[in-house]
Amino acid sequence: MAGRWSRAQARRSAPEALARLGGPQASGWRLGEPFDGRGDTNVFAVQADGGSPALLKATDSTQGRLQLERQVRVLAALHADPRLGPWVRLVPRTLGVGDVDGLHFVLESRLPGADCRRLPEAERCRVIPMALETIGELSARTCSVVPVDAATLDRWVHEPASHLREVVRGAHRAALDTVQARLVAELSGRPVARAWAHGDFNQTNVLVENGRVSGVVDWTEAEPDGLVGADAVTLLVFERILAGTELGPVLLELLADPSPVAGVLCAMRRDGAGVEVDVRTMLLLSWLRHVGGNLAHSTRYAANPIWMHRNVRTVLAGL
Repeated sequence: MAGRWSRAQARRSAPEALARLGGPQASGWRLGEPFDGRGDTNVFAVQADGGSPALLKATDSTQGRLQLERQVRVLAALHADPRLGPWVRLVPRTLGVGDVDGLHFVLESRLPGADCRRLPEAERCRVIPMALETIGELSARTCSVVPVDAATLDRWVHEPASHLREVVRGAHRAALDTVQARLVAELSGRPVARAWAHGDFNQTNVLVENGRVSGVVDWTEAEPDGLVGADAVTLLVFERILAGTELGPVLLELLADPSPVAGVLCAMRRDGAGVEVDVRTMLLLSWLRHVGGNLAHSTRYAANPIWMHRNVRTVLAGL
């Protein structure tokens, strides 16, 4: 999450950013409460008399800017993809992009609903099944069988592994090399089911209103040809993490007994949809993508010895 100074700077420049990016429709819009942003990005609700029509995102870092620019491209591609059909109503739209006072701003439509943290306790148990159904429909609408080529291996394996390699040494680096080699051997050249994938599909990015999914947000990590089932794995892993358990122990426990995840994946996979990917391979890919992405998006993670121990070194030592 971005620091206090960065948030204060973004708040000072926000009125001018709203006036520039929102156009005539933004007359009377004002800055509302802040939210937890991703990496080095600040996020504010935009208030109007009729509610909160938009979110204003701001960053002063190169990493944060790259994230926001990528999300803008992904949202445009999703809305331009005719295969999504009515599903696209769950995807926000970009309303404006620009620079003000050295900060990069993006104005984005705000979808209705709340994430699981704001739901009553009785409703939270329904989020996982609804989210699985929602992401399953996206996969079914956009699925195709494509061999895993070198460019795909770079995105899924080599790039996130390179971010980890910069911050581990000795036996941990050797374990990372082993994991990387295993994933390459398991995936290279195999025809697998691929579809639009969110990339960070957890309960906080699934909005719910009136007992149904009303939106899916934070598409920074999305790709149009992701591995079918990968989002389901991330959702199930992060169900435990959001309840207070660290990623490292959760991953090692599921690698030892992947049956809770395997059952869900079996129900999602379509008959004849490519070569089935081992559940443990998908768990390792999910972990690698998460920790590699965090290290790439912000320098704070590598500088945090507790996060490094619990989420990186514990896993590599356990493997």
